[in-house]
Amino acid sequence: MEYKREPLEEDEVLALRRICKTFDEELCINVLLETGMRVSELANLREDQISWQRSCITTIGKGGRRRVIPMSNLARHYLTECFTKGNSHFPLACRTIQKYVKVVADRARIMKPVSPHVLRHTFAVQYLHKGGNIRALQEILGHSSLLTTDIYLNYSGQRVIEDFQRVWGTKTSSWAGQKRMDDFMEV
Repeated sequence: MEYKREPLEEDEVLALRRICKTFDEELCINVLLETGMRVSELANLREDQISWQRSCITTIGKGGRRRVIPMSNLARHYLTECFTKGNSHFPLACRTIQKYVKVVADRARIMKPVSPHVLRHTFAVQYLHKGGNIRALQEILGHSSLLTTDIYLNYSGQRVIEDFQRVWGTKTSSWAGQKRMDDFMEV
C-alpha cells in the first residue's frame, strides 16, 4: 500500500493558526506552514542563515544541498520575534516542535494525522494551488529530482476540479448549453 500524505485543507490550516496558545506554538506552526522547511532544518536554524534584506533563509538540506527558502511576511514576523529575544539559534528542538504540532492539531480537532512533514506537504500543495511554479517549488523544498516533487504532491479530486475551473474559466462552457449533447457525441 502506498502512503499518501494528506495535506491540510484551508479551514484546517486556519483552525491550527487560531488555536495556538503560546508564542512557541505560533512560531512552529506558522514558520513550517509558510516556508515548507523540514523539522530538522527549523530546529537547527541559526540567525546567520537569514538574510533579512532579501527575505530568505539559506540552509543546507538533505544530501548536503544548499538552498534558498523565501520568507513570507508572516514567517519573517515570527522569525524576527524569535531572534530579537536574544537567540542566535532557533530555541526549540525537533522533538519539541513535533510535540507542539501534535498538541495544536489535537486541540484544533483535526482528525487526520498532522506532523511537521504534513505541514511541509501542505505548504507545497498550497504553493502550487496558488499558481506557483513546480520547478521553483522543487528548489524551495530541496528536491534533487522533479519526480520527487511531483510524487510528493498529490492533488485531491476537489483541488483538481477547482484548478480545472480556474484554468478553463467557467464551471460549464457557455457554448455547451447552446447545443445538444448528441451533437458532440459520435454515433
